[in-house]
Amino acid sequence: MSALVEHPDILALKRRQRAGVLGRRVGWVLLPVVIASTTLHYVGEYRILTAALVTLVVLLNTVHIALSVYVFGFVRPRRTLRVFHIYFGYLLGVLIWASQTNLDREPLHTWLTALMGLGIAVHLLLAARCAAQRRAAQHAWGRALSG
Repeated sequence: MSALVEHPDILALKRRQRAGVLGRRVGWVLLPVVIASTTLHYVGEYRILTAALVTLVVLLNTVHIALSVYVFGFVRPRRTLRVFHIYFGYLLGVLIWASQTNLDREPLHTWLTALMGLGIAVHLLLAARCAAQRRAAQHAWGRALSG
């Protein structure tokens, strides 16, 4: 009796899909940590907690970017929203690093934080669009298989 062995390309695709799911989850954990670290910095009373949150932001941001590069790589530049979203996300990751590691350099930190907030909002809108497209494709694929 022999076991059914999947093709290596299928296994690689499944690994990238799992990494994509993990990357999105890390991103959703990263969002409130960024908000908390930025808020506590401007409150100014919780230096140790702020430092811990900034360290966590840098770590989560690095993992989020690494997973994104693993899943998408450096795709050929094209004029599509999907490619724009990928490279915009990479740029946003660098902006988050810059904002969160320049806390004591004003007004640079304030400008970087404002740009970061705007970038996060755009990234979330693009992510919501991609999520809707993924769901629509999954439902279409399920309907095609069922009948």
